Amino acid sequence: MTRLLARSGPILAVLALLCVIALEVVAVERSLTGVALGLAGACVGLFVGLAALQVGMLAGALVFGARVHKVVIGMGRRWREWVTPRCTIAVRRVPVMLSVSVGPGRPPLRLRLWAAGVCSAVVGVAVPVLLWVATSSAFGRGVAIGAAAVVVHSLLPRQSAMSTTTGWVLFGLPRLSAERVADLRASSLSDDALTAVNAGDLATADAATAELTARFPDARATGATRVAVLEAHGRYAEALSTVLTLVADPPPTERDAALMMAGVAGLAVSAVEAGQVPAEVALPTARQALADAVQLGYPSFRLDGTRALLALIDGDPDAAARLARSAADVNDHALSRADDLATLARAKMAGGDNRAARVALAEAESLAPWWPRVAATRLRLNL
Repeated sequence: MTRLLARSGPILAVLALLCVIALEVVAVERSLTGVALGLAGACVGLFVGLAALQVGMLAGALVFGARVHKVVIGMGRRWREWVTPRCTIAVRRVPVMLSVSVGPGRPPLRLRLWAAGVCSAVVGVAVPVLLWVATSSAFGRGVAIGAAAVVVHSLLPRQSAMSTTTGWVLFGLPRLSAERVADLRASSLSDDALTAVNAGDLATADAATAELTARFPDARATGATRVAVLEAHGRYAEALSTVLTLVADPPPTERDAALMMAGVAGLAVSAVEAGQVPAEVALPTARQALADAVQLGYPSFRLDGTRALLALIDGDPDAAARLARSAADVNDHALSRADDLATLARAKMAGGDNRAARVALAEAESLAPWWPRVAATRLRLNL
C-alpha cells in the first residue's frame, strides 16, 4: 500500500487540483455555456500558470546571477536545440510548456537562488491577477482560475527527484541545514568540473574535481562530481563503487536517494558491458536499483536508457533499440543522449543492421565523439 501511494501521489495531486479548478469555475459561472467555456479556459490556464512561473524563474536567474542549466520549450519530440557546455536550450514540437533548470551561480549562493524564486512567485501571481482584471469572458476567467490554481499549488514547498517548486525555493532554501548549505557551496564549485566534462576537457575536469575534493571532501556534491568524471573516463566500476559509498551514507532526502539509485543502475549495467564487473554481481544490483529509483519518485521513462542497455546485455536487441530511441528522444543532456545513441547503434549492430547503426552512431558523434561508449562503438563498427 505504501508503494502504491508513493507512486500515485503525483497523480492524486493533479486530480485534486483539477477538481478544485472545476469547482471554482462552476462557482463563478452561472450558465452551462459559461461553465463549458470556463473549463476550456482553465485547461489553457494550467499551461499559462506554469509558463508564468518558469519565465519568472528564468528572468530572476538572469538578473540575480543564478546559473541557468537548461531551458526546454514545449513537449514531445525535439525540434531544435542549442547546446553549450554550460547550458542547453531545446525546442520541442508542441510548444505548450516551458521548463527551466537553475542552480547556484556566484556567491552569495542562497540569496541569488532565493531572489530568482521571489521573481518566479511575483510573475506567477501577477499573471492570473492581470488576466482576471483584464477579461470579461467566461473563457478568460477560466484561464485566470486555472493559472491561479497552478501558482498556488507551486507555492507549496516540495522537492522531488526531477523538480523543485517555487515554494521550496522561497521557504525551504533559507532553512537548509549546515550540511546541505555546505553541499550547495560544493555544487557551485562542481559546476566547473561538470562544465569541463560537457566540453570533453577531462584534464580540466580532473583538476577541478581535485580542488573540490580538497575544499569539500565530505560534501555529497563532491562525490557526485567524482562519479561523473569517472564515468567520463570510462571507469565505470570505480564510479559504481563511489556512488555505492554515497548510498551507504543515508541520503538526507528521497530526492537524493532517487537520483543515486538511478545512477547505480546505469553505472552497474555499463560496468558489466565494459567487462569491469561480473554480470552475476552487478545485474541484480542494477535491477533492484531501477525498481528503487521509481519507487522513490524518479520518472520511469527517464530510465529507458538504462533499460535499453540491460535489454542489450540480456540478448534482446529489438527491445534495446526501441528503449534507446525513446530515451534519446526525451533526453536533453547531450552526453546522456550520446550514450543512449551509442546503445541504439550497438543494438542495431546486434540485430544485423549496420547501416542503421552508422546513422545512430553519427548522431551520437555529433554530440560527443570522445564519450567512452561512443568511441568504443566506432571502433567496433569499423572492425
